[in-house]
Amino acid sequence: MISLGLIPLFPLLGCIILGAIAIISSGSKKGPAEGFVGTLAVLFPALSFAGVALLSLNMPEGGVRETLCNWIDIPMFRVDIGFLFDGLSRIMLLFVTGIGSLIALYSIGYMHGDRGFARYFAYINLFLFSMIVLVLSDNLLLTFLGWEGVGLCSYLLIGFWNKDIKNCHAANKAFIVNRVGDIGFLLGMLCLVTIGGSAILNYDVLTNFISMVISGNHVDLVIPVLSIAGILFFIGCTGKSAQIPLLTWLPDAMAGPTPVSALIHAATMVTSGVYLLARLGSMFALLPVVLDIIVVVGMLTAFWAAVAGLFQNDIKKVLAYSTISQLGYMFMASGVCAFDASIFHVFTHAFFKAALFLGAGAVIHALSGEQDMRKMGGLLKKTPVTACVMIFAFLAIVGFPGFSGFWSKDLILEKIFMSGTMGQAVYVVGLITAVITAVYMGRLIILTFFGSYRGSKESEEHIHEAPAVMLIPMVILAFGAVFAGYLWADSIGIKFFAETLAPVVGAAQAYNTPAVVAHVNPVVFAALGTVAALLGMFIAYKIYANARIPAAKGSSAPEGGKATWTFLFDSIHKYVGIIPVNVLAWICDVVVDKILAAAQWTIGAIATILGDGAASFQVRKVRLQIALSILGLVALLAIVILTGGTL
Repeated sequence: MISLGLIPLFPLLGCIILGAIAIISSGSKKGPAEGFVGTLAVLFPALSFAGVALLSLNMPEGGVRETLCNWIDIPMFRVDIGFLFDGLSRIMLLFVTGIGSLIALYSIGYMHGDRGFARYFAYINLFLFSMIVLVLSDNLLLTFLGWEGVGLCSYLLIGFWNKDIKNCHAANKAFIVNRVGDIGFLLGMLCLVTIGGSAILNYDVLTNFISMVISGNHVDLVIPVLSIAGILFFIGCTGKSAQIPLLTWLPDAMAGPTPVSALIHAATMVTSGVYLLARLGSMFALLPVVLDIIVVVGMLTAFWAAVAGLFQNDIKKVLAYSTISQLGYMFMASGVCAFDASIFHVFTHAFFKAALFLGAGAVIHALSGEQDMRKMGGLLKKTPVTACVMIFAFLAIVGFPGFSGFWSKDLILEKIFMSGTMGQAVYVVGLITAVITAVYMGRLIILTFFGSYRGSKESEEHIHEAPAVMLIPMVILAFGAVFAGYLWADSIGIKFFAETLAPVVGAAQAYNTPAVVAHVNPVVFAALGTVAALLGMFIAYKIYANARIPAAKGSSAPEGGKATWTFLFDSIHKYVGIIPVNVLAWICDVVVDKILAAAQWTIGAIATILGDGAASFQVRKVRLQIALSILGLVALLAIVILTGGTL
């Protein structure tokens, strides 16, 4: 069996080597050979995927644990660098490294000719390294290291084309908003340490601690602290996974290259919050109030993002809001302790969302950078492979029968409905959201691939299918979008996901089993989900199939909060966070540092004079002498003015 340390080591080596190539070639007019750089960029993630696959073949039920070395060892605080490969990390790493490798391969064609070719792939490998560390670590502190790593890499990749100031602003926004959430992660760890010491940061120790709490007599003392920790960890998850109110960064993150969007949305960063909820499932299962908050936030996010997706004209912005909405479904599932269903949707979503983004990238590539759907149309005949890939992925995301989303989304809705009275109300909202999802995704497909081309005749002449290096990953992902859902298909007796995740999340789900469970035939849920998908597709067809699309004016990517539907939350951030912090900073700068510090210095100088006597006037304190001279002059002028005399 290979060492767990090799899995993150490969992309780290790739980052170092490609980074060195980027630095060496930065001063030359001719960049490095793209074929050589591209081969290295794909090779290292592929080696990690091969390592994960080999480990998966012989993984024991309890998982594999490996401690590499001691990391922090100070009095009362000890943390090791250790890795845990179990059912949860196995599922996550398979698609992180697998889909990450496919996106790297696709990027060779998409980034062809870019001056930052080697630098781009160095960032991609660093991104995958950070995500692997996040998933593979056996303790919260090491997870936080990977958590911060993916945040840094998202900043580097969103602002990759940094000569455009708008891209830099988008990168800054993503970085800062995520740091707000990360404060919650840090404080959550601090809460755990106060009740269990540094050892409780280890996932195995935390699980044993939860078991002791359940079986012991100290529940009333521990639950309040755990509740605070749970809320704080959830705040961290809302930042990484773009949930209300920390979701404004994700639509703006479309400023980066399209493969970056696929990597962030499908395989890495935004899934981190869902992963953390599942990893800490045994703790969240004891916190019903926190779980209710998670359900409500997920429901509101899913619905709001779906509505926002209806009004986007930028093809990438539509997909960005669809990601936020689908993440809302995953959070709803986590809120009812259906962590297995949540991770299952993470898995299927990775395939169809990566296919959608890479397909959108192929469309943008074919149209020489155009992203406005109002300037597209009729591309089914001109780019048939890309159209088929996106149509298959579209059928998956709307939950069309037989496609991957049909299995995972309907499973989530079923788990929500069966969780109790509140779950039934949430189920209705989730079903309505599914209808809206089919409408805005149907709009995307119709405006892009059907009807007649609405762009200029000059641009129409240059429309072409993507090269093979881009099409091959897209076709593989489309295959996954169709068939990935069959890994959990109860109707045909396949329960790979349920059996794989049971040792990790089974106990957490058992802790939170509702007293009264609503029993409904699963066929009913499948039928309602199918009706929702078909209804949304029908509405989209009736509205957009024969509609006259108004000509697009100006930029294909509209600016401003109102154009991207983040204006409400941007305003909340401004008035609740930014303005108060600026006021506090001004007070510290002007009142504390300048006025109070000057007064303190003056009082200190007077005290020194009174203490030392007349000798203080004779020492060589130039600043003091100048200050006293000025004070004397001011006093003299005051006396003259008050007495009416003249100088």
